[in-house]
Amino acid sequence: MGGRLAKETVCKAEDKVTQPPEDIIAAEGDTVTLECTFESSYTTAQLNMLWYKQEVNGFPKYILRRGAYGDDNAPEFHKDRFDAQVNKKSVPLKIQKLQLSDSAVYYCALKPTVTGNSEILSPLSLMDNMSLMASFSRLFPGLIAETTISPEQDEVSGTEGQSVTLACNYMTDYEYVDLYWYKHHSDLQAPQFILWKRGKGGSSEHIPDKRKYGSQASATSTRLTIRELTLADTALYYCAVETQ
Repeated sequence: MGGRLAKETVCKAEDKVTQPPEDIIAAEGDTVTLECTFESSYTTAQLNMLWYKQEVNGFPKYILRRGAYGDDNAPEFHKDRFDAQVNKKSVPLKIQKLQLSDSAVYYCALKPTVTGNSEILSPLSLMDNMSLMASFSRLFPGLIAETTISPEQDEVSGTEGQSVTLACNYMTDYEYVDLYWYKHHSDLQAPQFILWKRGKGGSSEHIPDKRKYGSQASATSTRLTIRELTLADTALYYCAVETQ
């Protein structure tokens, strides 16, 4: 969701992911492995580990998931080129037969299966000498062909001290729907989790900072309200839908 308008998520101290800070440079046709280690208060059987790709000025694009909900690769990221295995404390991403289009920033994410916990993301850059065109995607983890989500407006403005509401509309054939909001300050930082809310009339939600943020959801839409606006709220906001 694009928006001109945000408080950082405070994740549980024992839940974190870590990636090496250095860039990786490789030649076309090579195989590279992007490292990601994690610590969690949950058991490996309770965790889902995810990888995302973000091209210049683009949305984070879901690559794959490994863990409690089973293994899954997004259609454009075939397992014969993009694969990962969850080890005791790591989930390295292997990319084979490198192409120039693989140049991007890659994020690994930890997501407990316990309802209401946010994804925790950490950035890693895979560099190449070729600059890329931006690629925008509105698909997020859990989406398939009949599930879509999009913002009502590309840009929203507000006045300091006042409130503003961002809205997205979604469509899905699934009965159980989870709706998420994220804030993204810059390409140098991972998107920050704001809140999670059950869609299609569900009442469950997880909003770490209820003083700052509020949300309403229906069978076809999700809304994020940001209160007491400050200049620090200026950012790009993402809405996401996950089906089960």
